Amino acid sequence: MPWWGACASTGGNEMDLQGIVQRYRERLAAGYGSGLTPDQWSALNAIEGCRQGRYGELVLHCEDCRQRAYIPRSCGHRACNQCQYHQAQAWLQRQRQKQLPVDYFMVTFTLPAELRPLARRQPRAVYAALMRCAAETLKRFGLNKNGFNAELGLCAVLHTHSRRLDYHPHVHVVVPGGGIHRARREWRQLKGGYLFNGRALASAFRGAMLKALDEAGLKLERTPKRWVAQCQTVGRGTQALQYLARYLYRGVISNRQIVEDDGEYVTFRYRDSKTGDWKTRRERGEVFLYLVLLHVLPKGLRRARDYGFLHGNARPLLKVVQWVLRVVLPKPRPKPVPTCRHCGGPMVLQGFQPEWPRPG
Repeated sequence: MPWWGACASTGGNEMDLQGIVQRYRERLAAGYGSGLTPDQWSALNAIEGCRQGRYGELVLHCEDCRQRAYIPRSCGHRACNQCQYHQAQAWLQRQRQKQLPVDYFMVTFTLPAELRPLARRQPRAVYAALMRCAAETLKRFGLNKNGFNAELGLCAVLHTHSRRLDYHPHVHVVVPGGGIHRARREWRQLKGGYLFNGRALASAFRGAMLKALDEAGLKLERTPKRWVAQCQTVGRGTQALQYLARYLYRGVISNRQIVEDDGEYVTFRYRDSKTGDWKTRRERGEVFLYLVLLHVLPKGLRRARDYGFLHGNARPLLKVVQWVLRVVLPKPRPKPVPTCRHCGGPMVLQGFQPEWPRPG
């Protein structure tokens, strides 16, 4: 959807997230308000005020017929499901510029259930440790793999939710099936459609996480016994990156997933990860909002990070790899240009109106 189309006001319909916030906000405050963080309140306020005039409006000018258009600004919050479509597409486009003609793998590291209360209390420290330890574990395995012994490139994205919106912190890491042997200055490609053993990854990840939490001064009531790391092939990586881009900037649930709001309960649908079938979950309106707010990240915490030869600082090295593998990069898509509703001509951004509705 072009950004100017996405900026149109939804009016807070009952069947979208914004309308549900407006309807159940008081009940959420009464039931859960004392436990919400400033970041969660900020997200709630942003979702409620998105494209409602609270953030002013953009002024567009048609170069042909001289007509003007006034578009209420979006909130720009990454927890809002109406915002940042362009940012998500821009991230996906940047990742496609880094793709290689090799098989890809997706490795998922899950935070054990026993550590989730700690993550709720100390999200910044635990999430940062989770992403760092996942990356360090994979890099170490790449360097130590017999016959490979190469530096991997990693694209890691933090998720805190299950498809049912339960609190379930985990990191997805997309890994190209090859690496760089720096001593010999050569590209080494993995063969056989296999990356690493999941149990061995989980064991190493366990040690790295426990050490990181201890160094951060976070004491554990008990040490989890079950640690999970899953490794699977994902073809050439395009679908995996599209999946990750879906939740990077546009919240954890789309308006299309909300199927009913009867004034007391909200019902939403989700796709079962095991069967692939669509299922529904029904919760009181304030409980539904609380589930959504559970996944608001601390301000400034980066959800997506690149490592190894995919890191931004390693761009010259990546270009050498792409030259060796004879990669033909896709052409960047041009930014969409808004068109006038009266004559169809191009419109340009003329300014910003801080007050809305317009005076007079």
